Amino acid sequence: MDCHGIRQHAGDAIDRSLRNDVAAEFEAHLRRCSPCRREIALERLSKFLVRKHVQWTETPRSTYGAILLALRLEYQSSSPIIPAFAHWLFQWRVVIPALSGGIAALLFFSLVTTKINPSYPMTAHTASNDLINQSLKNFALLKSGKLEPGLVSSVPESVRGFLQKSNLQFGVQMPSIQNCDWCAGSATEEGGVKQAHLIYKIGNELVYVFEVSDDDALYGTQVSLPPAAKRALAQSGWYTDPDHPDCNVVLWKTDEAVCVAVSTMGKGRLLSHLTTR
Repeated sequence: MDCHGIRQHAGDAIDRSLRNDVAAEFEAHLRRCSPCRREIALERLSKFLVRKHVQWTETPRSTYGAILLALRLEYQSSSPIIPAFAHWLFQWRVVIPALSGGIAALLFFSLVTTKINPSYPMTAHTASNDLINQSLKNFALLKSGKLEPGLVSSVPESVRGFLQKSNLQFGVQMPSIQNCDWCAGSATEEGGVKQAHLIYKIGNELVYVFEVSDDDALYGTQVSLPPAAKRALAQSGWYTDPDHPDCNVVLWKTDEAVCVAVSTMGKGRLLSHLTTR
């Protein structure tokens, strides 16, 4: 199956109504094609959001009865003349679904563009395998001196070379943080998921960066992310997690990795460091 076939079968695949043989081809293509995999993941997430937050409303009985009456009159009449009310109704039968679809689209647009509420369930990251949770725990271990890196150096290229030799199977993203006192790195594996850890010391501040492959973060089963984070990463490549009074959490995505940065420095300053190339 090629990319065109993926687009043709996307709706049935999301509804889980594909034949087994077609579903197998569909999933096989997604495993080898990152653009299609991301597109389908976004569509699945969009459908989940609509199902969760857009409530279906039963057709009013008066409208239901009027439609049945119009249909009955149309089929019983021997002439093509339709009563005025029925003519008006059928004139609008295409417009009404279009309007309802537009309203649903408007509701969905307002849903995904509304400022995130920290208590909103789409941002919750309570799962034990959640990347944000793991990053916060690792940051706490780092501050307490219990997280020891594999290499510490004042030369970032030395840390980059160390991680490149660590068989991580994805390209590690090293933010170019200027004027750092030192940086450090280590590579670990948990549950079959390769992990990279980066630490930057800037004056009295620490920046911790936790990285895994984008396949593991967005499409795997061993680690997870909140739906709001997945949506934001798919749309813009960036996500700032709300409601952390003691630190700031920023996620971003590269072609091969999803990165989570945690620091006590201000969000604006942290973002300026992370976006420097």
